[in-house]
Amino acid sequence: MQIHPDAIETLALLDSLSIPYRYYHHDLARTMAECADIGADVGARHFKNLFLTNRSRSVFVLLLLCPEKEFRSGNISKQLGTGRLSFATAEDMMAHLGLVPGSVTPMALARECAKGVRLAVDRDILSMETVCAHPCTSEASVALSKDDLFRFLAHCGCPISYVDA
Repeated sequence: MQIHPDAIETLALLDSLSIPYRYYHHDLARTMAECADIGADVGARHFKNLFLTNRSRSVFVLLLLCPEKEFRSGNISKQLGTGRLSFATAEDMMAHLGLVPGSVTPMALARECAKGVRLAVDRDILSMETVCAHPCTSEASVALSKDDLFRFLAHCGCPISYVDA
């Protein structure tokens, strides 16, 4: 099996946590349409990963959103008690997640540079049994149970806020 070099660190952490996953090496997949069929063989679904910031760029939020939902800044910002959130820049993404646009993933929260990033999760994601996420590259995905994803996130130490999107 071909492992993308940018995925090695994430896969090693999943292995060290004894989290089972199915690895998919695929063509570049940066949009929800490009991700739609990845993981379908095991019933997994990708969700939207939006990296957001407030106007002063003092708050950074990774929002996990059901794929069929639209991001409504006012709604999410109000629930999180932040100033109005909008999309962070590519530079902010690299500085705070170590990622390039199109590869945003909650798996990056394990990185040291992600300390201080807040995580917001659409409550409807909790109804997904199996999810797919990029392992810090948009040329691969991992399918894992939702419970194992949250076990991974707990290991990262990132506080989670649940929102109704």
